[in-house]
Amino acid sequence: MLPFRQNRLLNILFLSNFFVSFHYALIIYINSSFLSNIFSDAQVSAIYIIASILTTLTLINISRILEKIGLYRFTLYLLTIEFLCTIGLTVAKSPILVGMYFILHTITIATLLFNMDVYVENVSKDKSIVGEIRATYLTIANATIVLAPIFIAIIVTDSVYSYIYLLSSISILPLYFLIKKFKDITHKPVEHIQIRQAVMDYMKDLDLYNVFIAQFILQLFYAFMIVYTPLYLQKYIGFSWSEIGIIFTIMLLPFILFELPVGELSDRKYGEKEFMTIGFVIMGLSTLFISFITVKVFWMWATILFITRIGASFVEISIETYFFKKVDDEKTNVVSLFRVARPISFIVAPILATIAFQFIEFQYIFILIGLTMIFGTRYSMALNDTK
Repeated sequence: MLPFRQNRLLNILFLSNFFVSFHYALIIYINSSFLSNIFSDAQVSAIYIIASILTTLTLINISRILEKIGLYRFTLYLLTIEFLCTIGLTVAKSPILVGMYFILHTITIATLLFNMDVYVENVSKDKSIVGEIRATYLTIANATIVLAPIFIAIIVTDSVYSYIYLLSSISILPLYFLIKKFKDITHKPVEHIQIRQAVMDYMKDLDLYNVFIAQFILQLFYAFMIVYTPLYLQKYIGFSWSEIGIIFTIMLLPFILFELPVGELSDRKYGEKEFMTIGFVIMGLSTLFISFITVKVFWMWATILFITRIGASFVEISIETYFFKKVDDEKTNVVSLFRVARPISFIVAPILATIAFQFIEFQYIFILIGLTMIFGTRYSMALNDTK
């Protein structure tokens, strides 16, 4: 039985997740192209690096913020800031304001998604269905990621992005009403673990260490692909956004098709280790192949990008399930360090790409990414499986 049938609050949380994910999905793949209309490629990379550094610092200190402000009130503050930032990106013309709004948006959405994770952990306590809960949660989020590029294909014309940012800001408004349902949820007192202690916890538990590295490698894949794939398809291959939007919709379908069944199989029959390893292999080989496609053929690009996300969907749900079977929600700093893998990847990826572009052509960056994914199997295979 699907977990949302068992818990009304969890059901509302899944609905909340739909709106926040749709809000985020509408703009995540156009951000780099939007910024490139205003800034140089080097400046775009610098903005991503600055935003990710500040996001990392915020997530590292989030346990103290939650204790002082409270989960519910902090979430309301974040919703307000995020709404204002996306409205700002809709209307701002000044490069300084655009950069400021984007950096603040990056920090806010990452923190908001972290808070949603905390709510999931507080509402669902049954460890026997963690895989199903996480898979359902991710599948709902990924449904919006598949849906959003269709809106991009329809709305974005001639590289004018203001309407898509406006739609993104509107889509977050229902959360103000839904989040009130969680006002009375008591968040457990947060155990204050210094970052050094959190790192030591990972180092002492080899499984936590390996799954953290696997998470970082996965997030590095997302960071490269989110920032550089749209730029490559538009500037170098010559696709329009109406074409890119449909390609991305096809590309992202595996997150809907595979994560829920893989999560259920991880709980009931197989462990996460096998799916994670298979996923890294699929990601690595298919991403390597991208470097050798230089023609503007719609079905070819849709197919190869679809295959990369089959692998990513296997890895993503396996990592989520494995980690949250190992960690309780009160260990907020341990969870925040896990979530810090994403902003750190957005620091590392632009730096590596900037260095790589000094020596190789744009298309060969995908070889670097593919080899990194294959390297991820070293850590997935080292895990002690849960089955």
